[in-house]
Amino acid sequence: MSDAAPSPTTGHILSTCDENGVLIVTIDRPKKRNALSLAMWQELGNVFRQAATDANILAVVLTGAGGHFSAGADISEFPRVRATAEQGLEYDRINDETTLAIRDCPRPVFAAVSGVAVGGGLSLALACDFRVADETSRMGIPAGRLGLVYSVLDSRLLTERVGTTRAKQILMSAQLFSLEEAEGLSLVDYKCRDNPLEHALLLASSMAQTAPLSLAGNKTILNAIADGSIADRADEMESLIAHAFDSEDYREGQAAFRERRPARFKGC
Repeated sequence: MSDAAPSPTTGHILSTCDENGVLIVTIDRPKKRNALSLAMWQELGNVFRQAATDANILAVVLTGAGGHFSAGADISEFPRVRATAEQGLEYDRINDETTLAIRDCPRPVFAAVSGVAVGGGLSLALACDFRVADETSRMGIPAGRLGLVYSVLDSRLLTERVGTTRAKQILMSAQLFSLEEAEGLSLVDYKCRDNPLEHALLLASSMAQTAPLSLAGNKTILNAIADGSIADRADEMESLIAHAFDSEDYREGQAAFRERRPARFKGC
């Protein structure tokens, strides 16, 4: 693997790109179970915004170091950065920017989950397209135990994923769920006994072999359907479809099908 550019601020968000074009983004703060400071939220968003414009990156896997995905926001800094309503809303705005950078990344994004994926950690996983989790996983949103109301964006992503009744169960109970329970709640897409990063990389590498324009276009359309913006973005959606029809990749895909060989897509 080749190291990407070093983290410009905290040093707790690491990224490497493997030989298959899969970017591995690691939350690296194991002593705090990968709890994110406000600076880390900003840094993570920057990594995904950069990945969105890098043609060499074909898929992304988000994971955590030291046996945990993420314990969410770093509560120890709340008295300094989230003490008032004004600060809290600004904090949520920054978090939302990072969440959207993950959700709207034009590459397929996998969350590889071990240990805790709690609060903001679960929100990060829900912003990904797919979640791969192992038997050590514990998921939940304990906002109710902190006296907090979950953000509108995070609530929407949760509801899109699990439905209204289950979202109420998760938020109102504020409990942590085992792997089996999380799967039953539709929080997990792929489960494994151990090493979810390895499983996520296999899935991401396979998906990265498909046409980049198809991946990006299909993801954009499905996200627009999910968030209700599809009607207002009809021209944009039609343009995505038309662009694919005019692309070299469309011609290459047809040729590869006729010649019974793997396609060599270029993303154009």
